[in-house]
Amino acid sequence: MSTNLSQTTSQRQVLQQRLILTQELQLFLKLIQMTTLELKDYLEEQLIENPMLEESQETGDAEEQDASESEIEIDKLADDRLFSAQDGDLPHYSSKEFSDDGEDDQTWENRISSAESLIEHLTWQLEVSAFTPEEKQIASIIIGNTNEDGYLETDIDGILETYLRETHEKADESEAESEPGNPEQLATNGASADSELYGKIEEVLLKIQTTFDPTACCSRNLSECLRIQALDLGIKEDSVHMSLIDNHLEDIESNSITEIAEKIGCMSKEAEGALSFISSLEPKPGRPFFKKDSEKYIVPDFYVYKIGNELQVQLNRDFPKVRISNYYRSLLRKEKTLPPEAKQFIKEKIEAAQRIMKCLDEREAAVKKIISNIVEVQRDYFEHGKAYLKPLILKDVAQAVGVHESTVSRITSRRYIQTPQGTVELKSLFSRKIETSHGKEVSFEKVKAMIKDIIAGEMPESPYSDEDISKILERRNVKVARRTVAKYRKTLKIPSSSVRANIKGKEKEKNESNGNDTAPQ
Repeated sequence: MSTNLSQTTSQRQVLQQRLILTQELQLFLKLIQMTTLELKDYLEEQLIENPMLEESQETGDAEEQDASESEIEIDKLADDRLFSAQDGDLPHYSSKEFSDDGEDDQTWENRISSAESLIEHLTWQLEVSAFTPEEKQIASIIIGNTNEDGYLETDIDGILETYLRETHEKADESEAESEPGNPEQLATNGASADSELYGKIEEVLLKIQTTFDPTACCSRNLSECLRIQALDLGIKEDSVHMSLIDNHLEDIESNSITEIAEKIGCMSKEAEGALSFISSLEPKPGRPFFKKDSEKYIVPDFYVYKIGNELQVQLNRDFPKVRISNYYRSLLRKEKTLPPEAKQFIKEKIEAAQRIMKCLDEREAAVKKIISNIVEVQRDYFEHGKAYLKPLILKDVAQAVGVHESTVSRITSRRYIQTPQGTVELKSLFSRKIETSHGKEVSFEKVKAMIKDIIAGEMPESPYSDEDISKILERRNVKVARRTVAKYRKTLKIPSSSVRANIKGKEKEKNESNGNDTAPQ
């Protein structure tokens, strides 16, 4: 008995979810991380590289462009524009420096922060993120074991061992000279006694990798790094991209599209697109934070003015305003004698120019929305000073404006804002929450100001100990542990009570000695 087997080809429609905004999304994420100076350099570079872009000298240039752009359309990143791109010009004023710490005679250069390292950037995000104390301790260990490329240099067992050792040391800190025990034995016992810690560490690590900026920081290997970035950009688990990242990274080096397509079982064109996408990802998440020996200049990215009883926000637009060249647009639309290659080149460049302009609009909308929310929350700070800073973390802003925490982190990183209180780094407007005994919340900065005020009013011969300060704060309805007071005091660079007493004692002896030397004989 024989069976006739025949193969036939047919067309069929398949409904699939596909990523159609990859290029625009990547460009948008790139632009929102740029400061005003970086954006200016980027646009000046694009004006040179893309002949279809030209600098607009007049505000009405955009309206003069032909509205017929249906030949070349690019999907929008968002359906609506959240803010108008036109703001009234507001007069600049000379910013006054902070006077809270009595440092008015410091030079401007001394107030400019040095280049931020990756560890510092991650630590700041940890401080203003919604982690439990246990999660913060684990996250701190993870960040501390991350190299400058952005990769984690230890495994989960190493993190667990460090966590158990630190927990044991903290438990014994208040006891008299006790032996810390064997760290390796502690790790072994801890792992067997509480295996849930493994899951907790994995959970905290994933949260850092997916919600902190830069995306995929603290990855354990290149595959994990690329996978997290791809998922963040909307790539699906069952896609060709993921198959390449998970199983064929070593084959990418050969750059043989046909060979890779055969291994994966897809069309060459699809494999080529996936390769192009993967090559656009960042293999070293820490690269933007590599230390550079550069001059320390800053330009405010935002301005806050008080007009009447209202606070007005203005974005620094000290960068070229670009538009698409009408000449090339009309040439593409009307010229029939253009060679196909020239027509394709013009079309691609116009599409790239449109992509830049749309992403610039979306960048401005997202940035202004986030800055406006921060200014609204911290209104008292802008009007009265540092002691009135309210508790604010990344999650608060992200939920208020409907964006991801990493977006808030990207926009607030390395940005400066000129305010009635002076020019300050935007991230300094964030502060951790401390609950009072009445259920209200005060900021970390407010508590520091209270500690500074308490110490300033102490008797020189009997300065307050950290325990005394803790009790005074508790009487003011702010419950802060002695150990926390000590940490805040060190942040303020105020010595301990014993050191302060010695300093005051020596000053008193010196004054008495000078008095005896000048006494009449």
